[in-house]
Amino acid sequence: MAEAGVLCYRTSAVEFRIVRGPSSFGGSQNYYPQIKYDGRWGRVCSLGTAAANVFCRQLGQGYVSGQRNYFYGGSRNSGRNWLRYVYCEGSETSILQCANYDFGRPDSTNSNFCGYSVNSLSCFKSVRLRPYDDKSYGLVSAFKNNQFNYVCDKGWDQTETDVVCKELGYKTGLPLCCSAFSYAYSTKKFTRMGDVNCSANDTSLTSCAFNGTTQRCLAASVFCTNDTVNTTDFTVSLDSESGYSGVVSVTYMGLDGHICRDDWDDKDATVMCKSLGFSGGQAYYHYRTRNSGELPPFWFSNVNCTGNETTLAECSYTGFGKVRRCSDVGHAAGVLCYNKQGTFFRLAGGGQNYGRVEVSVEGVWGTICDYSTSWSNLDAKAFCRSIGFADGSVQKGSAYGKGSGVVWDNYWRCNGNETSLNQCSQTGWTVSSSSLCNSHNRDASVYCYQNVRLSQEVDKSMGYVQIYQGDDWKTVCSTGFNDSAARVVCRELGFADGRAVCCSAFGPKPYLDMLNQTVQCSGNEESTQECITDKFCDGAADGSMNYASVICQNASQVIDEGFNFTIQGGHYTSERNHSYSGFAVVSHLGVTGKICNRNWDNNAARVVCTGLGFKDGLVYSHVRGGVLNDDEPFLVAGVNCTGAETSLENCTFRGPLDLDNCSAEAGFLCFNDSGVTFRIAGGDKSMEGLVEVLVGGEIGTICGRGWNNADASVLCKQLGYADGETSNSEDFQFGKGQVWLSNIGCTGQEKSLLDCAHNGWNILDSKISPSFSDYWCRYHLNDAGVKCYDNVQLSIGFEKFLSSGRVNVYSAGAWRAVCSDGWSDSEARVVCKQKGYKTGQAVSGSAFGEYTGPILSSQFTCNGSEDYLLNCSRQDSPCTSGSYASAVCSNEANATDERVRFVSGVTSTSYSGVVQVRIGSLWGRVCSNGWDDKAASVACRELDRRFAGGKAFMQPYRTRAGVPIVLESLSCNGTEASIQDCSRVPWKSNQTCSYENNTAAMVCYEQDISFSLVGGNTPNSGRLELRRDGLRAEICARTWTSVEAKVACQQLGYSDGIPLCPESGYFIGDPLCTRSQFTTGRAISVWRWTLRECEGVEKSLLSCSTTDGWRDGFNTYCIRPPASVHCFNETLAITRTRLAGQDSSNFGRVEVYVPELKSWGTVCDDLWNDVDATVVCKEMGFSKGKALHSAVCGQGTGPIWLDNVKCRGNETSLKQCSSAGLGQHNCDHTEDACVDCFDETVSTVMTTRETTEMPTKTTASISVTTTRETTPTTTPTSTKPTELSSTAKTTTTMSSTVKSSTEQSKSTEQTTSVVTPGQKSTEKPTSGSTPPSSGSFGTFTPEEHVGMGPEMTILVAVLVPILLIIIIAAIVVGILWYKARQRGKASQSSVIDTPVSNQTMDGSLQMTNVMFGMEEINFQNAGPYNITLGDSGGGFTKESTDDKANLVKF
Repeated sequence: MAEAGVLCYRTSAVEFRIVRGPSSFGGSQNYYPQIKYDGRWGRVCSLGTAAANVFCRQLGQGYVSGQRNYFYGGSRNSGRNWLRYVYCEGSETSILQCANYDFGRPDSTNSNFCGYSVNSLSCFKSVRLRPYDDKSYGLVSAFKNNQFNYVCDKGWDQTETDVVCKELGYKTGLPLCCSAFSYAYSTKKFTRMGDVNCSANDTSLTSCAFNGTTQRCLAASVFCTNDTVNTTDFTVSLDSESGYSGVVSVTYMGLDGHICRDDWDDKDATVMCKSLGFSGGQAYYHYRTRNSGELPPFWFSNVNCTGNETTLAECSYTGFGKVRRCSDVGHAAGVLCYNKQGTFFRLAGGGQNYGRVEVSVEGVWGTICDYSTSWSNLDAKAFCRSIGFADGSVQKGSAYGKGSGVVWDNYWRCNGNETSLNQCSQTGWTVSSSSLCNSHNRDASVYCYQNVRLSQEVDKSMGYVQIYQGDDWKTVCSTGFNDSAARVVCRELGFADGRAVCCSAFGPKPYLDMLNQTVQCSGNEESTQECITDKFCDGAADGSMNYASVICQNASQVIDEGFNFTIQGGHYTSERNHSYSGFAVVSHLGVTGKICNRNWDNNAARVVCTGLGFKDGLVYSHVRGGVLNDDEPFLVAGVNCTGAETSLENCTFRGPLDLDNCSAEAGFLCFNDSGVTFRIAGGDKSMEGLVEVLVGGEIGTICGRGWNNADASVLCKQLGYADGETSNSEDFQFGKGQVWLSNIGCTGQEKSLLDCAHNGWNILDSKISPSFSDYWCRYHLNDAGVKCYDNVQLSIGFEKFLSSGRVNVYSAGAWRAVCSDGWSDSEARVVCKQKGYKTGQAVSGSAFGEYTGPILSSQFTCNGSEDYLLNCSRQDSPCTSGSYASAVCSNEANATDERVRFVSGVTSTSYSGVVQVRIGSLWGRVCSNGWDDKAASVACRELDRRFAGGKAFMQPYRTRAGVPIVLESLSCNGTEASIQDCSRVPWKSNQTCSYENNTAAMVCYEQDISFSLVGGNTPNSGRLELRRDGLRAEICARTWTSVEAKVACQQLGYSDGIPLCPESGYFIGDPLCTRSQFTTGRAISVWRWTLRECEGVEKSLLSCSTTDGWRDGFNTYCIRPPASVHCFNETLAITRTRLAGQDSSNFGRVEVYVPELKSWGTVCDDLWNDVDATVVCKEMGFSKGKALHSAVCGQGTGPIWLDNVKCRGNETSLKQCSSAGLGQHNCDHTEDACVDCFDETVSTVMTTRETTEMPTKTTASISVTTTRETTPTTTPTSTKPTELSSTAKTTTTMSSTVKSSTEQSKSTEQTTSVVTPGQKSTEKPTSGSTPPSSGSFGTFTPEEHVGMGPEMTILVAVLVPILLIIIIAAIVVGILWYKARQRGKASQSSVIDTPVSNQTMDGSLQMTNVMFGMEEINFQNAGPYNITLGDSGGGFTKESTDDKANLVKF
């Protein structure tokens, strides 16, 4: 806590100034702060960033901000040092208002007063040019909302440039494109002011209008000057060490720049080179390296020369302030100038498709250094394409012999799409100065491919086969691949012959892209592409395909078809030469290959060892260097010996076309006396210690590098134990003797360590060069340790002398937990005795966390004298509690007097940390349920009487601690003398607090603990600080959202709050408040309180969970900036929603309004879908909505209030949907969510028959169309036939068509749009038709009339009267039937539909419904109907107007 101070003076008031000092590294100017006191100027030492801001603002002169520089200078041994160790909050108006160590002490002239140096600072006005503030050019940065922001170059023009330059004191300037002067594109991570728009009357950039903020644009750059702008006064040169190849440099007004590569070609390069005195030139794209500092501007772009000009100035171009864009900022125009010829490449020292790459530059042939040029496969691909191949790969280290002559350097950056190295971006040709390169030991070489290639990089005569398809390489499967196919592959690669090797001979390679088509050749094909079949590969369904390999031979080779077995890696493994080890290999077809370990057994090892003069041997699975070496193929598998053979050649085996899918080689160990024995030794606990190995009676160990639980489990089971795990060898004595094994790789299923793969016996002393990891094992610094379990196991080990956890018993081949029913201290003590401990306590109720494994259906009863749990009586019974038993073992027999303590560690101090209490001899945790300030106060006073009280907080439990909960559901009144005097759930009773529950923690105080806001622009905003006994602590918030802000503000007496962007006035949600500003860590020079997260219901931040509580000391580090907040007396809530950005009521950007902040904001499109859009559209009065993304309706400005919106669909407003929280987002305005609202329309397609004119009746048919005439209607008064006319009533025509045997009727398809009431029809009237009147249902399509011949006319004259008679008869029958029914059901009204079948004149059948007892239906106003046809006739039934009610059904 700072104390009050006063500063008295005799002569004059205190004055302040900055003094120019020496420049720092890089040329940046430094200034030193000084104070004049009592007539004498003196220094200010150790200013922080906030203090630098205050000091600069205090100077006036338009300064708005300052920064402390990390350059120190000036003498510390002379003059006054008035002030040191200044700490400001940032809101002060004078440096004297800030806290400081002291002012003007008598020893202020002492050399130690300021330490070893004096800080310098820089003061800034509202606009800066970065990265250097004292130059006339740079990136524009403006001071807005209390921080400097880069300015987006979108819309940046001459007007804005003039405003900036004049504000900085210059006459004029030029706008520059593409973030010129940025350092390695670093400005991409900064937020920018977007779309700045200045007028000629603006005097400051900050007074110009700007449209929001963004992170997705380049920063604006300018060049300011007091000289007259003359666009013809410039020079062009070549920036090159060689003098004829490099980047084109343009110098204008003293500043060097480049030419944009857009439209740069050989004609432009020729003009440039001719101007330098050369005869010609070639263009290339010069790479502007990212580590070369600031990027110079593009003075030119779009250069267009004819080739006849003498200088670039005579060509057309865009230049000097007019360049607005460059398609590739990372590259500039480059040239290769020549007098004789251009650049040419060739292959040398090899064959037609492989060799050393040689290049001719200026007519001088030489090689390329693969070291200094970073020669890559992409470069090799571009080269091979230039000479007619499809692809290529690099061959390192002068693979095809050393070249001669000059060695060229040129750093290419090919992307894989080029067809020549000249098309790749590059740095230009220079003569190499590297002694390594000039020795021709690193001449670049390539191997080019056309349609087929082999995988091996070392020996190109063998490898697995790959075919070029679709601009990619596919690996050929071994199904059907034989020697004939191998010959075709090898001949295509330039060899004379070849043989096939099946079954993934170079080892498992699961990452290969396999071709699921077999390759089968007759042997006469010219190309492998001709052999591809349509048959699928074996194993394609389950991904177990084997790849095919080949061994190719040249014509000069003598092929040995036999199999010759030899030994590699053979060495004596013991000091007395009593044992010998190695691995067997085989030579076949002129290639040395491997023998598969499948079926490789001790009989085969005996054959090898007796041949070497030993009595016996055993096998092992050999893996070279700890991994399977793929330089050599497997050539033999299935070796089967009886043990009596004199050589492996006499055993049976399988060859290259019948291999297994192998993963290790055939290794052996020979001995005379005895074999191999494993044992455990060196540990101070039962069944735990170093792993020892005896080979021929000679002792040794296993290196712990790579030693894991699978290896330990195999060893323990081999030794007769139930299971095992690794143990730390540091707890044991150092091993002795040989280090027999290393890099063991067990799967866990092996029966012995001898079955596991490794890289050899005693390889450290062998002739084989050991790997780096083996050297690490040489001196027994990391010998393998193991802990075996006989049949009982504790799930958690904690510290050296304590083991605890769930009790597991090995039963029926698996570990099972012991049921907690009847579990007591007696059983726990037996378990602990079995594990080598002195005492133990029982813990019941699944005290060590959730367990989903099996629980043993047995209950143990021990009397305490047993040595093993399984010696106790055991009764089989179901586990009624469903929970497991636990035990806490210890070697501490006597309990201490201590009853409360803090857990020791980095998260605890003498007054803060996780609380533990002692119950009996067991220390345990306190559950967070019921843990409050009263309980914390009791515990603090019990811990130390000097404490007046305490505050409770929660800390997430770290499961590795292995400590059970012993107190839960505490209820203290605050006056108790001990925490155990509080009401609580008794120990070992029905506890419900989970092991994973948050742990109770507390911070104790002598005076008080309080929260406050500091450094804000208003009393209700600022940085949140916690004070304990006068000590100030910042809040280091791992999660700082609107939830935590609300809790913080409520504990200060406000209703709600929102996070503030660190050290600025922006609310979270504003795009200027970026995610990076909330994730950038910083050092804290005060105490800190680390907050993890809140749920939102807490009364105080201390009730939220924390990671490590209160951390003491200076210079600690926080992974987040300090927590800042703005509090409100009202609850923050979204009250309104609108569509913006478009002049439309149903389409636009979704925006929501927060009245407390008086701000509209947008919604981010993360997770934005049609369900969310429909909720918004319903809120707007529409029925449906479609979600649109990526600000397609225009980018918004201001805050982004919502992100990750998730609506269920039944909400009435967007504010009811869940989201990430108000202002919580990771977006910018390019991700603004939009909607397209509409009223739902259902369309159906119906097919009707064309018919002749028929009487107007209500009809039903299989194909239905509801039509409406467009002229006024009249109702017919009789049932006699009438012609269909413009005055006919609305009809529903249904035609169930039966084709006549003599005449086919024409048919057409008619589309009817059925629209729900109140919706607008989307159908447009056809040309010449009358639009439908309001309230219409559907649309009308006139029917065509079918002409009738004489025969048809006679037929109609006969049929019409007959039909009329039938209709009249049907009506009479219907009336009689209706009256009869009425008499039976007098209380009911009925509708009788009598179907009458009529055959129309075109031969179709027409079903006519004659209806009685009904009012006339007005189809225009009746709404949608369901029309059905059944056994009892048709009927109309009114349905609800939902989405499906408009369909006409039958």
